[in-house]
Amino acid sequence: MINNHPNTQLLTDYATGGLSMAPLISITTHLQFCDQCREAVSGLNILGGELLTECDEAELSEDLLAQTLAMLDAPMMANAETAAETPKSSLCPDLASQLPKYLHRFLNSQELEWRSLSSTLSVAAISVGETDYELALHRIDAGGKAPVHDHKGTELTVVLKGSFSDEDGIYREGDFLMREPGDVHRPSATQDQACICLSVLSAPIKLTGIKQVLNPFMQFNPS
Repeated sequence: MINNHPNTQLLTDYATGGLSMAPLISITTHLQFCDQCREAVSGLNILGGELLTECDEAELSEDLLAQTLAMLDAPMMANAETAAETPKSSLCPDLASQLPKYLHRFLNSQELEWRSLSSTLSVAAISVGETDYELALHRIDAGGKAPVHDHKGTELTVVLKGSFSDEDGIYREGDFLMREPGDVHRPSATQDQACICLSVLSAPIKLTGIKQVLNPFMQFNPS
């Protein structure tokens, strides 16, 4: 059962196209798990359509229809020409089976490079053309713990596989979490299964305690 969801503002920004690529991907990923939020977004889309019908009509240029049709045709032609060249999945079968199929489209064309943040925590950045956010997969080994850390910016997290807990609760597959600066926690995976999450960061995390000496070396790579 999913107990943690994006707030109303995030869902509204999503429905109105107000999010950049990385946050948009995180919410779309959550929607793959969550009927409740899919229904909420559908309702927001219907509401938006009703509001549009109440707007004053705008004068359109005579060639607008031709321009619009040309824009629609171009991507369709490009997709048809490149369909046969779509790369096969570069994901190992074990990892691919643990991720929503929606994410495969962003991962099939790139090799994931996992790097260790601790003895039990590793991260692999995902390149989606971002300039403001880092999008990445985080993996905590079974029974492992992430370092205690604060946040310098917003962090959005979707649990993809397994579960983890921290000082505030337990989070399972499909759960969506939003952390803000000042939120200090230490995620821990269950003893029997590794936990894989999709994370969006607007700034690097800030380690606390004895490991804070490593903060100058914490990477933050929007891509």
